[in-house]
Amino acid sequence: MSAQEFSRAAAELLLGADAVAEIRRQAKEAPPLRQEQREQIRAVFASARVMAGEPLRPARAA
Repeated sequence: MSAQEFSRAAAELLLGADAVAEIRRQAKEAPPLRQEQREQIRAVFASARVMAGEPLRPARAA
């Protein structure tokens, strides 16, 4: 399986200006993630990279 490279600009064009503005508004109003939540998200992306055959990268400091 090959995945396309993600493009934020292409995604914003696809969603449209109103949807992007609403997403940004909701993200701004959302409470911050707890440390446990951040670690769970990092683990999901790390496992996806391994499955895709990409090398593991060290986690960035929060």
